[in-house]
Amino acid sequence: MNPISRRHFLRGAGVAMSLPFLDAMVPSIFGKATAAKKVAAAASKPPVRLGWIYFPNGMVRTDWTLEGRGDGYDFTFNKTNAPLEAVREHVTMFSNISHDKANSNGDGAGGHSRDCATFLTAAQARKTQGKDIYLGVSADQVAARYVREGTRLPSLELGLEKGKQEGRCDSGYSCVYLSNISWRSPTQPASPEINPRRAFDRLFGTTGAEAERFKSRALDRQSVLDFVADDARRLRNKLGATDKRKLDEYFESVRETELYIDRMASMPPVEGIGDQRPPEDPENIVHHFRLMYDLMVLAYQTDSTRVISHQLADGQTNRIYENLGMNAGHHQMTHTRGTDPVVQKIDQFLIEEFARFIKKLVDTPDGDGALIDNCMIVHGSAMGDGRKHDHDYLPVVLAGRGGGAVDPGRHIIAEERTPMANLYVSMLQAAGAPVDSFGDSTGPLKGLKV
Repeated sequence: MNPISRRHFLRGAGVAMSLPFLDAMVPSIFGKATAAKKVAAAASKPPVRLGWIYFPNGMVRTDWTLEGRGDGYDFTFNKTNAPLEAVREHVTMFSNISHDKANSNGDGAGGHSRDCATFLTAAQARKTQGKDIYLGVSADQVAARYVREGTRLPSLELGLEKGKQEGRCDSGYSCVYLSNISWRSPTQPASPEINPRRAFDRLFGTTGAEAERFKSRALDRQSVLDFVADDARRLRNKLGATDKRKLDEYFESVRETELYIDRMASMPPVEGIGDQRPPEDPENIVHHFRLMYDLMVLAYQTDSTRVISHQLADGQTNRIYENLGMNAGHHQMTHTRGTDPVVQKIDQFLIEEFARFIKKLVDTPDGDGALIDNCMIVHGSAMGDGRKHDHDYLPVVLAGRGGGAVDPGRHIIAEERTPMANLYVSMLQAAGAPVDSFGDSTGPLKGLKV
C-alpha cells in the first residue's frame, strides 16, 4: 500500500480533520541505506512544533532562582519551579537571559507594556497611546511563514484574558501592546482567541456553506467525530494494529476535549468573582488554563498547526486568583514587598499548570517517540522581578527536544544579558526556518546541545 500523506484529512460535512503521525505515513523502502532511503526517512520524521507561553508581572526572583546555580545536569529547583521536577528530563532551565528592548531606553515608564510587547518580538515598542503603533514581527509569525506547509493553520494565537485593542493603558503606551504578544507586522497584532470553543472550531471547521452545518454541531451536541465517521472507518480498515491504536487514542482525546468544552459551557455562572476574569466561557480560571493547554496538545498532535502563542493574561493583569484564596489583584500585589509570599503562590500555580501540560505532551505518542520530543516550547516573560520591573535574569523554561536540537534536563548558565532572541533563533532554525538573526539577537543560543 502506498504511504498515507502527512496532509491527509478525514472529511465530513463541514469538517476537515487532521491526523496524528502514523506508521502508515512512512514509505516502505527495503535494501541498503541508499540516498533515497535517507531522504524518505527524513521526510517521514515528525515535524518540530514551536510554542511560546507568556505570563505577565514577572516572578518573585528569590523563589525562582535555581538553588546553588549548578550548571549542566547538576542543579536544584527552587520553590516556584519545583513542580518541574516531575518532568525534569524534558525541560531546560536558563540563567542570565535578558530582553533589552523591554528596557525604557529613553522612553520613561511603561515597563508592563514593553514586557508584553517585547516578549515575542524582541523589538522596542513605539511609545504612543494613539493609532500610530509600531513594534516588530513576532517570532511565531516568522515561524508561520516557513513551517506552515501541510497544516490547516499557519499559527494559532490563544489567550485567557480579553484585552483592550485601543486607548491608553500604561504610562502613555497604547493598550494594544498589553493585549497582544503575536504581531504579523510592526503595525498589525494577531489578537489571541480566549474562547476554547472558537479555538476548537478554528482547528476543525471549514468555510462557506459547510461551515454552517459545522456550527450546528454545538447546538445539537454532536461530536466532530460523528461527521468524519465514515471516512475514519475506511481509513481504519487500511491500518495496522499500532496505527489503529494511535487513531483510537487520538479520537479519544478529541472526544474528551469536546465533552469538556460542552460540560463547562453548560455549567451555571460562577458568582462573586468580580470583573477580573474573562467574560467568556469557561468561568473557572483553572479549567480555562487546562482546556487551552489541552487544545494546544490536540493542535500539535493533529499537526493542525506547528506554531502556537499563548498569552496567559493581559500584560498588566490585575486578575484575582480566587482559586488560591486571594482577594487582591496580581499586579497590585507585586508592588508591595510584604505580599511576596502570596505572589509566589501565583507564580507556582502557573508553573504547576505548565508542568501538567508538559506531562500530557510526554504521554502523547508521536512517530517513534512522544510529542514532547518534537517540541520546543518557551514558558517565560520579558519582566524579571515584578516589583523592580526589570528585564534581566528572566524566568525562562524551554520544554522539549526539538527533534534532537536540544539536550534537556539541564541548567544553562548563559553569558550575562544574553538576548532571549538568541533562543528564538535556535528555535526557528530547529523548525527549518532559514533565519540567522531575529530582533536584537547576536546569534543562536549556545549550549542547547551537549
